[in-house]
Amino acid sequence: MKYKALFLDLDGTTVPLGSTTPSLRVIEAITRAHTKINICIATGRPLNISKPIIHQLHVTSLCSVHDATQIYDPIKDIVVDTVPLAHEFADKVIRIFKNYNLPKIYVEAGVKVSLYIGEAWPKDLSDIAVEDLTENLADKLISELSKISGIAIHKNVSFKKGYYWVSVVSEQATKLHAVVRLAELLGVNTKEIIGIGDSYNDFPLLEACGLKIAMGNAVPELKAIADFIAPSVEDDGVATIIDKFILNNE
Repeated sequence: MKYKALFLDLDGTTVPLGSTTPSLRVIEAITRAHTKINICIATGRPLNISKPIIHQLHVTSLCSVHDATQIYDPIKDIVVDTVPLAHEFADKVIRIFKNYNLPKIYVEAGVKVSLYIGEAWPKDLSDIAVEDLTENLADKLISELSKISGIAIHKNVSFKKGYYWVSVVSEQATKLHAVVRLAELLGVNTKEIIGIGDSYNDFPLLEACGLKIAMGNAVPELKAIADFIAPSVEDDGVATIIDKFILNNE
């Protein structure tokens, strides 16, 4: 099949975990692929952290950032769509987080990230997150949060080795929803999309795409649903996929 779009996760996929600099080989591969396919980023990173990487990669297609709560237009350098988190759900989430006496709870609204200090919710609330959890605690929180309808829960690998983030957004803010929405805006069928990821929040991304690719460093559960396993991020797996399925797939 001749694919029409490529959706890339950032951390652990396009760049090493916590890095802000893609390898030269990955940059060159994406640059060459631009003439043949739409390149879109689908990342949990906030826009202010995602933007420098998007620009280094010379990505011009619409991107999903900030746990799929924002659609960003790199050409106009603006957020063109947002998915808010209703305050009624936020109240329920914060009660659970408080029950676990978590020291730092992050509230994200627009491009602003701040610590929760008990004030009224901002109108443009999009995300509530807690950081640096053991996997056992992360899974306990997810089990509790799963009882709340109307939300989506993202488990992300932390930059701190062996730890995890848990973030809560609207049920309409997953990478699956982002892929479907961007495919509509780009005028492509989701079956014509390649999705590449490595972590738990990339399950919806791969589920939405016609060709599902997990990185060599991906969590085992993601590899289990993938059509193809790429080399690891350290071995420039994204560049290998671009060569195999885009540049050499005439």
